[in-house]
Amino acid sequence: IHIEFGSYHESRHKPGFIDNLRTVLPTEFVKTKGVEKKIFAEHKKLTGHSEINIKFKYITKCRSLNTYGMTFFLVKEKVKGKNKLVPRLMGITRESVMRMDEKTKEVLKTFPLTTVRRWAASPNSFTLDFGDYAGSYYSVQTSEGEQMSQLIAGYIDIILKKRAEEDKATAAQGVAVEENLAAATAQTATTLRASAGQGSEQEVA
Repeated sequence: IHIEFGSYHESRHKPGFIDNLRTVLPTEFVKTKGVEKKIFAEHKKLTGHSEINIKFKYITKCRSLNTYGMTFFLVKEKVKGKNKLVPRLMGITRESVMRMDEKTKEVLKTFPLTTVRRWAASPNSFTLDFGDYAGSYYSVQTSEGEQMSQLIAGYIDIILKKRAEEDKATAAQGVAVEENLAAATAQTATTLRASAGQGSEQEVA
């Protein structure tokens, strides 16, 4: 709003100013009561801030969201204890898999990718096994199972490579510490021998 319409002016920026709220809000929030008033209340707080500072704040806010960088898939989930399917959003990020309400985007459950043990895709479904982290498999109906499988495989590959690099760095650090200790021990032994030799010479003298 600030970037497109400029700094806040009370006489101009009030409910009714924005012709089409869909240009600044997700569709599901367009009809929320009093939403435009809330938009301008936030707009007013940015008075006096530079454009670059506002852009920085926006990006920082986006990156702080749990859903930042997420790929969404619309799936169908079986209702527990009933022979009924309900629409659900499954979100996949580089760190987790999320079950979400398809309308409000509320996060219902988060599964860290590090807990994934196995997964399987078929033309009409996708199933995840989270091992001990979840009591049972998580299975949904979808025609995008292959895309979901490839995305998860890619993220897990990155996690495993990063873990291997960290283990390698830790091992290298351990070797360096051992080498330093060995060098320090050798130096101490040399010093002690030299001191002992000096002592004997003094006693003979």
